Amino acid sequence: MKTAYKAVLASTLLPLLLTACTEETPLPPPESRPVKTMLIGGVTSGNFRQFPGVVDAIQKADLSFRVQGKINEVMVREGDLVEKGAVLAKLDPTDYQIVLNDRKASYATASANFERAKQLVAKEAISKVDHDKIRAEYHTAKANLEAAEQDLAYTSLKATFPGYIAKRHVENFEEVRRKQTVFTLQDISELEIKVDVPENLMIQLRRAIEPGKVKKPRREMYAVFDQIKDTKFPLETKEITTTADPNTRTFQATLKMDHPEGYNVLPGMTATVFAEVLASEIGDSVTVLLPLSAVVSDPDKNPNVWIVDETTMTVSSKPVKAGTMTSNRITVSGLEPGERIVIAGAAFMREGMKVTLLKTGEQPGEQP
Repeated sequence: MKTAYKAVLASTLLPLLLTACTEETPLPPPESRPVKTMLIGGVTSGNFRQFPGVVDAIQKADLSFRVQGKINEVMVREGDLVEKGAVLAKLDPTDYQIVLNDRKASYATASANFERAKQLVAKEAISKVDHDKIRAEYHTAKANLEAAEQDLAYTSLKATFPGYIAKRHVENFEEVRRKQTVFTLQDISELEIKVDVPENLMIQLRRAIEPGKVKKPRREMYAVFDQIKDTKFPLETKEITTTADPNTRTFQATLKMDHPEGYNVLPGMTATVFAEVLASEIGDSVTVLLPLSAVVSDPDKNPNVWIVDETTMTVSSKPVKAGTMTSNRITVSGLEPGERIVIAGAAFMREGMKVTLLKTGEQPGEQP
């Protein structure tokens, strides 16, 4: 009887005990959510658009021999600085020297025959037809000699402009074909940076370089490099394409900069280009660069940001106009100086939510 009673009691209490163990008391919601923010600065502090760019040499060329043969000597190494006209490599000249010697002999014979023919035709000892034939043979021999001399000269490969040997494509004693690339030569006394820009900025940049146009206020442009901290390198517009990329609808702008003294900036490196947005182009609103996490979509798929009211410490959404996007940032317009924007945690905001500002890592007044 006691055994049956214990079994019934256990079957009754066990579910209650298990329920009590598995159920957790819900935690009360936090009074406010900590957020990372940035304070929007004024137009006078400078507004910039940011673009990824690729560095290139101001001048570059793939150098090759104009004749074929076996490389006899390589005079330079990759990374060497060479002057215009410097000999970079030589082919074995033996075969071309033999041809040149043969052409010299043929030219000497043709020249002597032509001199005699001029005297004979003056005495009417030979016909003018024979004279013209000998003269043609002389000029042919002369042209053949000049070609042989040129071919022998082409066995030496020379630099066409001063620059650095960026790459060597062949090895010593290797057989090379005519016009086969042997060296890549780059002039990096100045550098180019190529960026893709939207239509409105392309128009403004193009006006600045077109002759006869009314001069616009100078636009500040500079490049920064990840490996060179806290240094800005001024840029100037060199050229801009007038055909948009069919996929991105952007235009390629080529900017130029002096080679920075003391820094190893080379073609192929990446840079971040900042182009100033002039006040006349943006009106009263501010165009700023925000992290992608700061911009969220409303139910209608329109971009919005969250504004912090520092009096009530609550947030409210504000529609903005999205601009150019990079890998982790985006330019937006429609904001006002002095507004504080949520840049981390925006996806978890709701209208009227109380927030607390994170002091660590906050970037007040940040501009691109």
